[in-house]
Amino acid sequence: MRITWACLWMGVLGVSTATNLNNLPGEAAADAQPFQQDAQPFQQDAQPFQQDSQPFQQDAQPFQQDAQPFQQDVQSFQQDAQPFQQDAQLAKDNEKNQTEGGAVRPSPGTSAARPRDCADHLIRGSTTSGIYEVYPFTCTCSQPVKVWCDMETDGGGWTVFLNRQKQTTQENFNRTWAEYKEGFGNLSGEYYLGNEFLYKLTARQDFAFRLDLEYQTSGNKYYTYSNVRVDNEASRYRLTSHGHSSGTVSSNCFHLGYYGFTTYDNYNVNSIGNCSSAIGGGWWYYSGCLYGNPTSSYNQGLNYTCYYSTSIVTKLQVKIRPSVCDTASKTVYINSKNCNSCQSSYN
Repeated sequence: MRITWACLWMGVLGVSTATNLNNLPGEAAADAQPFQQDAQPFQQDAQPFQQDSQPFQQDAQPFQQDAQPFQQDVQSFQQDAQPFQQDAQLAKDNEKNQTEGGAVRPSPGTSAARPRDCADHLIRGSTTSGIYEVYPFTCTCSQPVKVWCDMETDGGGWTVFLNRQKQTTQENFNRTWAEYKEGFGNLSGEYYLGNEFLYKLTARQDFAFRLDLEYQTSGNKYYTYSNVRVDNEASRYRLTSHGHSSGTVSSNCFHLGYYGFTTYDNYNVNSIGNCSSAIGGGWWYYSGCLYGNPTSSYNQGLNYTCYYSTSIVTKLQVKIRPSVCDTASKTVYINSKNCNSCQSSYN
């Protein structure tokens, strides 16, 4: 090893000396000749090592060329992995930020990864029902909206926009148009999320609407509509549905007609009379106020017997979930999170 290093060093010295001797004046050049002569043996010794190294350098070139595609693939995988890492961090933050009351305050992360609804939270790994933050609006600078997410019913991922239940002080649902537009109540009790929220959330894709009822004596019942959207305020937040409906109660319990929303101070002129003034609350009332009203006065139980005329409803929820569950970053398939009838739009 010592000889090798000496050969390499003197080889460099020899080249440098040979290059500069011709430029030296007479006496200095004469003094330098002995050093040049002494360097020659080292230069000769270095030549075999230089020759021997050439095949190795030549052999290494194909490996370097072959490695380039793998390096490019690694870079591509790293770029593709970024959305997964962001979603994993969101799920981790959701679990970390749980409060004693079961509420969750998730970190919004980047604008591309912000959850739009409870189905997005389910996709990101959240499986506990509670209060979450969502971003249904298109502006990246918009503030989050707190919602109650049902992560258990029929696979989970439901955003509950109406909740009725027995409590010490019942919420007043006989409200104005402006109040139903913005929403009211308390997420830990009775509330209505707001028609503007529903419009913004359903404007970009179809949603399934689900009614869940807890009867006093006949157990739990439900009814669902698929492919539902809510129009804007200028259209009176009209509901449109072009899918199927099914459930374990009569459709009379949850009739979604094509009329607009009605309140006592702003009623739907296409219906017969002002149903809100007649029976209270605010809803998409059908012709003649014939169908059930989930926003009626609670009293000892909702006057919402529907098909089961001898039973009183003690708890009621109306909730929504995308008819097709996915995310902008195409992160995971909803079926892997047990979302049952909800299918991923990505193969």
